[in-house]
Amino acid sequence: MEVEMSDTNTNTNTDTNTAIVYLDLVAALEKATLMAKQIPTTKDPSQLQHIHTTLHSAHHNLSLYLSHHHHHPQNSFSDPMQIGDEQNSKATTTTVDKVEERMRDCFIKNKRPKRPISPSADQRRNYENEGFNAAEFDPIGTRLRSLDLIYQFHA
Repeated sequence: MEVEMSDTNTNTNTDTNTAIVYLDLVAALEKATLMAKQIPTTKDPSQLQHIHTTLHSAHHNLSLYLSHHHHHPQNSFSDPMQIGDEQNSKATTTTVDKVEERMRDCFIKNKRPKRPISPSADQRRNYENEGFNAAEFDPIGTRLRSLDLIYQFHA
């Protein structure tokens, strides 16, 4: 029964010490903030020295608080990244497998589709297939074919 009480007292003392350190930290940071606001207007070297001491004290309190209250758990492995690497490799492997399964059904599509055959080339092919090689002069047809080429390459 006495052991339980001593454990409770130890926990209470630890909580009290933590609260005191926290309150000291907050007070030091508030004082440092007020002093930092005075820097632009202060010209007296002794006042600047006092501001520097206050800021240094706040820095020390913050470092002390962080070093005592934020310990990272130590692992028994020689490589600290070993656990994370195993988990990441499993996740990466499953992700790669999923992507490979999806890619089996895909095929690479050309980014730029093939342009359609120009009407003049289509007409030449028809003339050659029919055995008709004589080209007739058609100003409207020539103009339309020219505009088609312009739109095809510049539109």
